[in-house]
Amino acid sequence: MSIEFSCLDPGKVCAGRKRFDCEHPVVNKFVHDGLVSQVKKNLSFAYVLTDSDQGDRFVGFFTIANHTIDATLLSGLKLGSVPRHIPCARLIMHGVDKAYKGASLGRRLMKQALSITKQALVQMGSYGLYLDADPGAVTFYEKLGFTLLEGDQSPNSSPMFIAVTQIA
Repeated sequence: MSIEFSCLDPGKVCAGRKRFDCEHPVVNKFVHDGLVSQVKKNLSFAYVLTDSDQGDRFVGFFTIANHTIDATLLSGLKLGSVPRHIPCARLIMHGVDKAYKGASLGRRLMKQALSITKQALVQMGSYGLYLDADPGAVTFYEKLGFTLLEGDQSPNSSPMFIAVTQIA
């Protein structure tokens, strides 16, 4: 297994993308039917992991975009005086194919997303990274430093946030 990280090129066919299965129907459908279109329309930017030993097989990804979050959602972070809408990045989708689970690829993708978020601060205002965590992923994101904004909303997704200053 030789895993490579890169930006998704929407003009290039990713081997195995249509067979991607992270065991989450919504994420799978997005990868199969909406990922390339969303990137082509500049609605988000996608980063992918591919396995060069398997003909550059699509094994994982995340999409990220500019976003704003209402300051009231971050009230627990004690920000002091801030504008009503806080600029941040938003992790839209994230997944790893089930054939590659247990190889820490989800963590690798998130480290890249956090690094990109931190780099964005240098070029434009961005307070942190926001995401809606699936019920089974809350603990995963907490271990990366994310904070629940409204408590665990299981069985629904739970809004989570990490400030740029908290990114290692």
